[in-house]
Amino acid sequence: MGPEWVAIIALVALFVAGTLLPINMGALAYVAAWLVGMFALNLDEKEILAGVSADLILTLIGVTYLFAIARNNG
Repeated sequence: MGPEWVAIIALVALFVAGTLLPINMGALAYVAAWLVGMFALNLDEKEILAGVSADLILTLIGVTYLFAIARNNG
């Protein structure tokens, strides 16, 4: 099975897990991308981190925090 199929299967699993569990899909996507990069593409940590946007991570953290506050407020 090629890395393309592994990525597609990981994407489908990501949507299923994000729909059934109360977990942020963006966080799941980062984990899935890390796992696909490490195991399907044989990339090392530096190569994976080179493709990660710090602005996107900060936005993900901020939106997750915002929704947590909104959920607690009702």
